[in-house]
Amino acid sequence: MKKTLQFIIFPLLLLLIWHIAVAGGVWPRTLIASPYEVLKNFFALLRSGELIAHSRISLIRLSQGFLLGSSAAIVVGSLVGLSKTTERILAPTLQAIAPIPPPAWIPLLIIMFGLGEISKVALIAIGAFVVVYVNTFQGFRNTDQKLIEVATIFQKSRLHTSLYVLFPSAAPNIITGMRVAMGLSWVLLIASELISSKMASESTRLEGMGLGWLIYDARRFGRPDDMIVGMIAMGILGKATDMIMEHLEKRLLRWRQVFKGV
Repeated sequence: MKKTLQFIIFPLLLLLIWHIAVAGGVWPRTLIASPYEVLKNFFALLRSGELIAHSRISLIRLSQGFLLGSSAAIVVGSLVGLSKTTERILAPTLQAIAPIPPPAWIPLLIIMFGLGEISKVALIAIGAFVVVYVNTFQGFRNTDQKLIEVATIFQKSRLHTSLYVLFPSAAPNIITGMRVAMGLSWVLLIASELISSKMASESTRLEGMGLGWLIYDARRFGRPDDMIVGMIAMGILGKATDMIMEHLEKRLLRWRQVFKGV
């Protein structure tokens, strides 16, 4: 019972502040809907299938961009981390690209791929790639040199050392990078879905343009309840994807004993 109260006390406090602010006129109803109006509209959009359609399209874009960027980053980061030659060839260019904020790629992506799905997925993939690549490379290079020396003493092959020493040592960094990249992917999802939002017509709304488009469209046409429903849906799905990554981390790194708080 005590743990349950600890979980819900902060959300309840936020809801209370929200309700008081709207009911008292601090936040105008034309701009911010009340908690009751948002809850009612949430189930209305859920029953109509519109919220599910937007969520499905957003999740597809997110999954494609995240998996594409993360997979490429793990491969490239592993090659650069394992080989000094590969590092000299690739690292300088990648280190120059890494500081570029992902949204800065939007104009170039539009020029290269237009306003279609490729631009949206590519933006998410770029953000995921940079984060996972840096963490993968650092994971390999942070491996204790003494472990490599022990493997050499026992005459282990380079492949054996990579698979059973270097990869397990780098795994915590890689998983951490993937969790951070997943959070960044949700941020970039909004940006990617705004690429063509101004060109979307009302007739395409029922087909599902994504949660980012739903939030933008609701703000533009004065539907604060729809806007907050989109934000809540994104928060729920974001938490769900983070829980999946957390479960994956525990499964792959179950050999680690880590501090869990007091």
